[in-house]
Amino acid sequence: MNNTKRIIGLIPILGWPSLGFKRGMNSYDYNYSNNKLYRNSEKAKPPLYLHKIAWGVGGIFWYLNPVTFFIVLYKEIYRLEVNLRGFEDEKKTEYYNEVM
Repeated sequence: MNNTKRIIGLIPILGWPSLGFKRGMNSYDYNYSNNKLYRNSEKAKPPLYLHKIAWGVGGIFWYLNPVTFFIVLYKEIYRLEVNLRGFEDEKKTEYYNEVM
């Protein structure tokens, strides 16, 4: 029983920063794919994994920062509603894809 409580306690401790990492990486993908300099350029460079990971780590800091916690929580509830109600057009907007 004690291990079960420990595992249940670890879920939010590990899950919330992991979600921040995922949101940061998704934000990088969105910004890279919508950057006009890269999208229509002959000198288009492929995305760098280093930058994507750095954005993911930045997402962790946004999600763990106590000052920004309620802003991020509000945005996660917004994303949950968009997904539950099936607003596919809303998923393509900048507000949905940015961490902050």
